[in-house]
Amino acid sequence: MIASATGLAANHQGAVQGGFPLAMASTGEQVRVVALSGGDALEKRLAAMGLGLGSEFALAQREGAAGAVISLASTRLALSLGMLHRIRVVKV
Repeated sequence: MIASATGLAANHQGAVQGGFPLAMASTGEQVRVVALSGGDALEKRLAAMGLGLGSEFALAQREGAAGAVISLASTRLALSLGMLHRIRVVKV
C-alpha cells in the first residue's frame, strides 16, 4: 500500500491518480509530494529530514543515475535514484 496525500490507495506498482515519480521531474521544477511508496521506514526517514506528504520543494540538481538534490525550505537534501522513484509529486 502507498501512503497518499489525496487519501487514495494505490496498488503495489505505484499507480496513484495525479502525480508522477520525482525521478521524472525537471531541474528547477516546483513540486508537492502527494504519495510515498516504500513503507513506514521510508516515511519516517523522509519525515526526519523534513520531507513528507504535502511538502513543497524544487528539484535543484540532477545527478543522473546517482539521484538528485532538492531545495526544501532553506535546506538542500541529496536523494538516491531509488528514493526519487518512491516519491510521487505534482507540479505546483
